[in-house]
Order: sequence, then C-alpha cells, then structure tokens
Amino acid sequence: MNYGHLENIKENSTFYQFMEIEQDSHYEKVRFFENNKKDIGSLDFDFRIFVWCDYALSIFEIGRYQEFIKLSDELIPLVISENIYEIRNIAIYEAMLFRKAASLYNIQKFEEAEFVFSELCKIEKEPINKKAWKQAKYKIIKDKIRFIDAISILLFIATASIIAFELLVVGNFYPEYLEMVELSRIITFCLGISCIVGSELYIRIKSNKVYRGFTKKDK
Repeated sequence: MNYGHLENIKENSTFYQFMEIEQDSHYEKVRFFENNKKDIGSLDFDFRIFVWCDYALSIFEIGRYQEFIKLSDELIPLVISENIYEIRNIAIYEAMLFRKAASLYNIQKFEEAEFVFSELCKIEKEPINKKAWKQAKYKIIKDKIRFIDAISILLFIATASIIAFELLVVGNFYPEYLEMVELSRIITFCLGISCIVGSELYIRIKSNKVYRGFTKKDK
C-alpha cells in the first residue's frame, strides 16, 4: 500500500487517525475501532482490511479470544485472496494463523488448536510453532490418560491413610506390625510417584514421536 500517493486522503482520514496510534497500544486501537465502526466501514477496501487486521491482532492481545477466532475466520480467507502479506511489518497470514491456534488453546479447544499449529509448522518451521504444537498435543494426550492422575491421587490418599493408621493404631497397639505397615506406606507412595513420572514420560515421548512423523511426511 503506497501511503505517499493517495487521491482520497480526506475520505480515508479515519485510517490515518488509526495509524497514529502506537503499535503496542492495543486497548486504544480497540476503542478507536469500536467507536468509529461506521467510518472504518466507509474506507477504501485496502485501508479497511488493513485496519480490520490490525484491530483483530489487538483483540487477541487483550484476551478476547472468542472474538478473535470469529474475526480470523473472516479475515484469513481475505488475506489469502487479496495477497496481503504484511500489516505493520507483521507477516499477517502466519500471525493470524498462530493467534487463532493460540486462541483455541486458551479456550481449551486443544484438538482444534493442535490441528492449526500442525498446519503452521508445515508452512513455517519456527521453534515457537513447534513448541506451541507440542504443548497442544501434550494437553490432548494428558486428557486421554487423565485416569492415571486419578490413580496417583488415590495412591497418595492411601499413603496418608496408612500413615494415620500407623501412628494412631499400629504404633500404640500393634508394634510388631510396624515394619509391614511402613513397607505398605512406602510402596503406595512410590506407586503414586511412578504414575506421575510415567505419565509425563509417556506424553513427551508420544508427542515427540507424532511430531517427527508429520514433519517427515512434509519433507
């Protein structure tokens, strides 16, 4: 977009007012947009799409994730069809895609987020994309084996119960069983720790394996 050779500067003055807002002033951008929707809707298409995209990025930055997802679904096809590459020196297609995935993640739609992150990894093999994808995959796998967390909690409760039983009953009335009760306590505690450590290792190994699989397919 060539800002230096505009024929309708007056008609697009709202655009220039918007451009005067500092890039990181996200709340101010959102306020300006929402107070001037009618004027922004009257801008020439190139200017209007610029403002919409910049506004959408600010919507994400202030944490209005549901709104951003709706906006991105409207804007991403336009960005592609109109060959819009940058907004304020930001690669807008990749930025929209990443923030859409992050928004889905933040509202706990992990499977949808994982899919979008995986597509972004194929487009842009940046470490941040890989890290975000693996985090979403981690959440998906963790949800599927959440029963292991429940088992570990039960084992820790059992350990606490054994300790209470050992202190209140066995220690006072049945000291000959102290060794056996102590062994039971150690076993249940170790099993609880093993469940936590084992599930974490499984999740990380599984997510790494899946990531290697789809990156190899893309080569």
